[in-house]
Amino acid sequence: MSRGFDGFELDDIRDSNRGSGSNNESYTLESFGFGREIGRGRGGSSSDPSARLRLQKLRDTESASDRAVRLVYRAMARENLRNRREHSIEHIRIKLAILDFVLAHLDYRYLETEADKLDYFSKELGLKREVLPSKRYAGAIRERTTDRYFVDKFPMFFAPDFPDPTVVTFSFVDPGLLSLTTFDSHIFHYLSLFAAVPKVNLVYIATRSTHFEAAKKLFLAMAPTVSNPDPGVEGLRYFHYRYLWESKQYGKLKTEEIAFLSDAQKRFTDHRIEALYQPFLHGQITTNVVSEQFRKLAPKREVSFRAELVDGQAALFEPNLARRSSHQTETRVTGCSGATFGRAFNGAFGAEAQQAQEK
Repeated sequence: MSRGFDGFELDDIRDSNRGSGSNNESYTLESFGFGREIGRGRGGSSSDPSARLRLQKLRDTESASDRAVRLVYRAMARENLRNRREHSIEHIRIKLAILDFVLAHLDYRYLETEADKLDYFSKELGLKREVLPSKRYAGAIRERTTDRYFVDKFPMFFAPDFPDPTVVTFSFVDPGLLSLTTFDSHIFHYLSLFAAVPKVNLVYIATRSTHFEAAKKLFLAMAPTVSNPDPGVEGLRYFHYRYLWESKQYGKLKTEEIAFLSDAQKRFTDHRIEALYQPFLHGQITTNVVSEQFRKLAPKREVSFRAELVDGQAALFEPNLARRSSHQTETRVTGCSGATFGRAFNGAFGAEAQQAQEK
């Protein structure tokens, strides 16, 4: 799309070596085919005023456009968001679907940014960052990397119309592909987080209902139904630390292990767990039996799936299937004595010109 300069597309002549967000010049003389010929005996000089003028005009146009867009995002305290940059069609489809979903649920409380999500899961829930979905990016400096979390940017929110409005709800936005490959990959990247939270609510957002049933089956099959860490391992730790405490071997227990024992005594109150302790100490049952019983007695994680249809301006991205019939019926035009136009186009309209022609 042209941005105010006739004859050139800015993206076609933008300097490919320019860094993102850099203040370096966007365009070079080479962009116009001047640089290598100028100054080498082919006419002109490196200070050719015509080329310089065109370059300056392009830079001014781009900087003015960038400043205008930044003002909008700055007013929302989101000046550095990447939304103002150019994106793929798939990305735009997803963002429009998200927009429709958010507009339909303005009463939800959203975790909007990466920082909001990190604060909730790391500080409020006390989860380690290792269980959060992340992606590692290579930095501009060699051997320097940056870990970014929740890069999909799908809505994450607290919904008052859900059974437990205090539990965060995850979502996935269908990009409109023919398969569920992206959904499968999305669940896989979130598995460790799903296993670390007490409940998992997920909303599948799409502009079509094509994959709703298949997506539900896939999610329920992949989502973990037991907690993480493994209840079987937790149970064995509990029995071991309990034995050391009851046998007064306090020196073998670290501070965090004593804290774990105190918490475990509050959690593992089922009489069926207590019935395993003495047989385990006397070697009457194996560790495998104990761990398996803990897994069976552990409360199952609540997993819920909901699908929601949004408009997402889908018509903008789909071909017009309607075709004019090649066998259209011809309509015979006949004379009509009635007035063709309304009162505004009465007989006086153009009367002067008609009189002039008659004279």
